[in-house]
Amino acid sequence: MDGILITILIITGFLIYKMISSSRKQEGYKRWKATAGGGKEEDFSKSKSESGHGAWLRRALGVTVPRAPYVPKFDEEAVVWCARLLGVEANKLKEILENIPAHYHEFWVRKRKGGYRMISAPRKELQSIQTTINSRILSSVTTIHPASVGFRCRHSVVDNASPHLGKRYVLKMDIHDFFFSIRSPRVKNTFEMMGYPANVAKVFRTLCCLRNCLPQGAPTSPSLSNIVGYEMDKKLSALAAEYGLTYTRYADDLTFSGDVFPKDQIIPRIKQIIRDEKFEPNHKKTRFLHGYDRKIITGVSISSGVKLTIPKTRKREIRKNVYFILTKGLAEHQRRIGSNDPAYLKRLIGELCYWRSIEPDNAYVSDSIIALKRLEQRY
Repeated sequence: MDGILITILIITGFLIYKMISSSRKQEGYKRWKATAGGGKEEDFSKSKSESGHGAWLRRALGVTVPRAPYVPKFDEEAVVWCARLLGVEANKLKEILENIPAHYHEFWVRKRKGGYRMISAPRKELQSIQTTINSRILSSVTTIHPASVGFRCRHSVVDNASPHLGKRYVLKMDIHDFFFSIRSPRVKNTFEMMGYPANVAKVFRTLCCLRNCLPQGAPTSPSLSNIVGYEMDKKLSALAAEYGLTYTRYADDLTFSGDVFPKDQIIPRIKQIIRDEKFEPNHKKTRFLHGYDRKIITGVSISSGVKLTIPKTRKREIRKNVYFILTKGLAEHQRRIGSNDPAYLKRLIGELCYWRSIEPDNAYVSDSIIALKRLEQRY
C-alpha cells in the first residue's frame, strides 16, 4: 500500500512540473508573438533556457550557480607598465584602449592618378602615444632591409631612384592595400620579436591598429610596415642578385632594374614571394619599361640615364606659375587660375624646394626660390 502511495505522489509531482513548464513556454511565446519579437525575443529565449534547465526549481530550493569571473580585456600590470613607458596616465590609457575607433578622424583624399584613399588620422591623445611608440621603440629597430628606403630618416625618393639610374630595363610593381594587408596578429608578433611579453605586445598592437590592421595615417604604421616587410625585402633582394638586378622598395612601390632582364622568368617568382609574405601584387600597376621608355620612379625621372630630374610636365607647370607670379603679380595670377588658396605661394616655394632636392645644381630653381621668398615678405 505504501509503495502504491509513493508511486502516485511521484507521478502527480511529475505531471504538475510538466504543466508549469508548458504554461511558462506558452506565456513566453505569446509575449514574443505579441511584440513581433521587438525586444522580447531575448527575454523569451532566456525564459525558455532557464525553465528547460529547471532554474525556477533551483531558485525555489535556494541553490545558486556561481557566475564566471570577469576577465579584463587587457592585463592590468601590462597597461600600467605601458602607461609609464609612454608617459600617460594608466586610466587614460585604459580609456583609449577600450574604444580605439573613437580616437581616429577618418576622411577620403583624392589620389593623383584617380580614385580615393582612406586616411585614418589619430586624434591628439592617441597621436601623441603613437609618436612616443615610434620614437622610443620602433626607431631603434635595426631589422629593416637596406633595400627599403621609404619612411626612413635621412632617406628620400632620391635614394629610391638613384640606384636604377643608367639601367636599360626597369620593372615597376605595386602592393595592393599595403598597410591594410598588415593584420594585427603580425603587429603583435612584431612586438614580441622585439622582446616584449605577450601581454605588453597586445597593448602596443591595439594602440597601433585600427579594425585589425595598420591604419594609413598613424605615425607608427610606416615604421611597422618596414619591419614587417623585412623578410619580403630579403627574399626579393636575393632574387634580384640571382639575376644581376637592382632592387629597392619605397612603401608599396617595388622597383627592379638591370641591363639584362628575363622578365618572363622573374615576374612570376616576384609575385610568388609577395604572396608568400601575405601581401598581394597590384597587377594593374605592373610596368616593364624598355630602353627608350620614359622612366619615372616615385616621381623622379631617370630617363636621361645620366642624372636625376623631375618629370618635364611638372617642370613646365612650375616654370609657368613662377613666370606669371613674377610678371603679373600673385593676386592676378590666382584670379586667372581661379585659386583662393591663401597658402598658394608657400606651396609653390615648396615645389621649388623639392625640385632643388632632386637637382641641387639647378641655378634657375635657386634663383626662383629667392625671388618668391622676397615676394612672400610683402604679404
